Amino acid sequence: MSLLTPIHTHQFFKNKELNHFYIAIAIITFGEAIISIFVPIYFFKLNYSIQKIIFFYFLVSLGFVAFSYIGAKIVSRVGVKHSILISTPFLIIYYIGLKFIEQYPFLFFILPFLLSFRMILYNYGYHLNFLTHSEKENRGKEISFVTALTMMMYVLAPLIGGFIAYYSFSTLYLVGAAILIIGTFPLFFTKDSHEKLKFNTKTLFKKIFLKKDRGILISHSGYAIESIINKTIWPIFLIIFLTTTQKIGIIVAITTFFSLITLYVIGGITDRFNKVKIIKFATLFYSLSWVGRIFADSSLKILLIDSYKNITQTVIYTPWLAQSYDLSLLRDHFRFIVDREIIFNLTRIIILPILILIFFINWHPLTITLIIAAVSSIGYGFINKK
Repeated sequence: MSLLTPIHTHQFFKNKELNHFYIAIAIITFGEAIISIFVPIYFFKLNYSIQKIIFFYFLVSLGFVAFSYIGAKIVSRVGVKHSILISTPFLIIYYIGLKFIEQYPFLFFILPFLLSFRMILYNYGYHLNFLTHSEKENRGKEISFVTALTMMMYVLAPLIGGFIAYYSFSTLYLVGAAILIIGTFPLFFTKDSHEKLKFNTKTLFKKIFLKKDRGILISHSGYAIESIINKTIWPIFLIIFLTTTQKIGIIVAITTFFSLITLYVIGGITDRFNKVKIIKFATLFYSLSWVGRIFADSSLKILLIDSYKNITQTVIYTPWLAQSYDLSLLRDHFRFIVDREIIFNLTRIIILPILILIFFINWHPLTITLIIAAVSSIGYGFINKK
């Protein structure tokens, strides 16, 4: 069963730029996914408090906003593919630093800024490269395809990473770093493209808060909050409840597999129907998945609820990302991507200290956090029509 129609398959093989991009992103995603889900768990196993783990990701977002314009200038100068290439050493050094953080605790305050700079270069390069070579009429299918590839990696990576992490986090970091290096190879086989920088530090933040784009601000902020909770808090809950990285790897792989099946349908639907209507329809169902996590008190319930969450997330995320890309092309798309990533991280700079306070007070902190994620996910539906 193919994720692509015959027409899209033809376009995939015809478009050499996207072809190499798909391969590179799949390998890089595998290298990152084999480690990323286990980083909060790693900190937790080193006896870092949940508040301090959240603070680590607060520093990541702080670094992102601080270096965002510098990163944009670098991407403009070196090219979108080369920005992905040069982002890789930052991630590898970050992983090596994690390996030694127990012996050198001061690394806790340095590594977030390495990660944030990597994110700037990679995220800008990734989205600009996809925007440049994807086709509007097939963008839903193309997003589904690259998402399917990355999800396949997320099916395999937690299984492999979970078993490696059980024996040695150090080995896990070395394996992930090696895969990341291999993943950059396909990017060398096609020409790079450059984007002109048409804004400066003085005008960078002005358009973020425009009244006509308030829906974009709410939508991107909603994504920023629920996604960071999913990345930082939920894995810690899983290790507390499931106790082993192997079990977490298996559950993440199974629930991701259900999303993979959903992608078979949603890409074509995104291209044929009104994206905003699909997003609004799916928003409530996705929000309920966060509420459902409150009642996940057994392995079976975690499996069922997270399977439902991943399916509804796929239904909402594919048209949401396609609509975001469409909106960017109606504007200065480079600036739009930069503004969007800044919104993500400004929002997290605001919400993460609140989460730290919630866990410090320690009155039903997980339930309150999941409710915040549920409410935030409703923000997807506010995205602009044009």
